[in-house]
Formats: sequence, C-alpha cells, structure tokens
Amino acid sequence: MDFFDTANSLAPMYLTYSGLIRHDEREELPYQMYIPVIDHTVAGQSVYDVVTRGREMIGALLMEKVMDGEDIPESEATLPQGDADEMPTFINVELDRFKHLIAPKESVIRPINALKQPKRILSQVYDFQPVFITEDGIGRYVVVTVRDYDMFQNAIGMMLDKQDIEDALEEE
Repeated sequence: MDFFDTANSLAPMYLTYSGLIRHDEREELPYQMYIPVIDHTVAGQSVYDVVTRGREMIGALLMEKVMDGEDIPESEATLPQGDADEMPTFINVELDRFKHLIAPKESVIRPINALKQPKRILSQVYDFQPVFITEDGIGRYVVVTVRDYDMFQNAIGMMLDKQDIEDALEEE
C-alpha cells in the first residue's frame, strides 16, 4: 500500500501530539509552545498562532521522517506535566495535509463534471499544488488553497504598487 494513496495508506489520517503553551508579555511574540515530540519551541501572537505553527512544523518534520525511512512517532494520549505558568494542550496533525511536501509533483487536471464530487477534488488541492478544471477539454478554472490565493493577491498588489510608484516617478 502506498503512503501517498489516501484510501489505501497504512499511515493514520490524524496523529495527536502534546504541547506546553506559555505566555510572556515581555516577548515580541508573547506566546510560545514547546512540542516535546520534536523537542522544539514555536512562537506566535496568540494561542491559535502557536498551535497552527506547531502543527505546520510537526507535519513538515513527520514528512522528513517518512523520506528518511524513519518511523513516525506514535500519537500521544496523555498531556505533559508543565510548570504552573504552562498550559498543556494537544495538537492534531492531519497527515494528508502534508503529503504534498514529499509526493511527486504532478499537475492534477480534472474535467468539470468531477466537481460533482467536491470532496474528492478538494482532497487533491494543497499549498503550491492546485487542481486544474477543464471544460470541453480546455483549461478553464483552477482550485487553489486560500494561502496560495492570498499569496497571488499579494504578489499582484505588489506589482501594481510598483507600477504606481514607477508611474509617479515618471510624472515628476
């Protein structure tokens, strides 16, 4: 069974790991979360921010382990003991969300009638891995993640701002 085949993969869909969150107003990024399974700390502006960053880091490191032929750490069922100023928490990591980091990159092209099964199409969309939709055999649409969409919008905005600046300088 193939690790990349979601339907037949031996890998679990979700893994759960623990973390300890601490808040320190004196820091530029006031929230920190220590993640014992990877022996690393992430920082952010909020609890949501550190949990999200922790999930991203764990997911990427788990994919590195898969690439290196190492075992993925088992899910944790107990919260770690922390200091009085630390909040223990669990972090759920959806492995399918990170498989694209190591999967062979192939363009995913589907006919428009594939949209009748939206979950199937959306399960193939990852950061930097859009799904192209064709209509009558001609590429018409692209399904991308919100992160990619934001990145594209920011790039367009920067290009427009650059053009506005260049136009203003030419007028002087």
